[in-house]
Parts: sequence; C-alpha cells; structure tokens
Amino acid sequence: MGLTQTASRLIKKHGQAATLLRPLPPIDDGFGMVPNPDPPTPYPCTALVATFTVNEEFIAAGLMDVGDQRVLVSIEGLTITPETTDKIKIGTIDLGIVRVVPHAPGGTLFFYEIQGRDYV
Repeated sequence: MGLTQTASRLIKKHGQAATLLRPLPPIDDGFGMVPNPDPPTPYPCTALVATFTVNEEFIAAGLMDVGDQRVLVSIEGLTITPETTDKIKIGTIDLGIVRVVPHAPGGTLFFYEIQGRDYV
C-alpha cells in the first residue's frame, strides 16, 4: 500500500464526510462585476479536523486566529484542487479557507492540508 492510499485510509477512518463549496464566477450587473448570488457548486470529500501544535501556532503568530481549524482532506474521489476562494462544510459548519498546502513530497500528492476559519 502506497503512502497516498495510507493517507486516504487514515483520513477516512478518523475523519468524516465534508463538502468543498466552490463559488460560481462573478456576474456583470451592468455596473461591474459582482458576486454570483446562486449557491456554490458542492464537491464531496473526506476530511479530518486536527489541531495545530503550540509550535505551529507560535511560528504563525500573525497568520492564525483563535479557533482556526487544521483540516486534512483526502484526495480520494476529490475532483478539484481546493482554493482560498472556496469554503469547506464539515457537518453544519462552513469554514472559509485561509491557506491550502498540498502535501506532495517528490511530486506525488498525498493529501491537502487546509487552514479553515469560521467567518461568523
């Protein structure tokens, strides 16, 4: 079993179903481009919510807010690459995506790490 399969198996075992929400392209209302009011396109995925270590929080002092979530997203079945313009829905909570890190040592993608933030 390769590392990609191992990562996907562990995220599936300890994670839960989630949905990446990709907004539709902006529309022209005659005065300029505005956000599209239609609902975003859902992309199902499997995600594991983890915590940031104290060391990571210290290093990223100005880049993290209280309550930021570390979300590991399996690439298994995922048809898009997460972007910072997307949101991720886990259970009943929608998180904005602050940062996306593809874990791909040697060029082989294992999973995505997302920094999610609740923009209440």
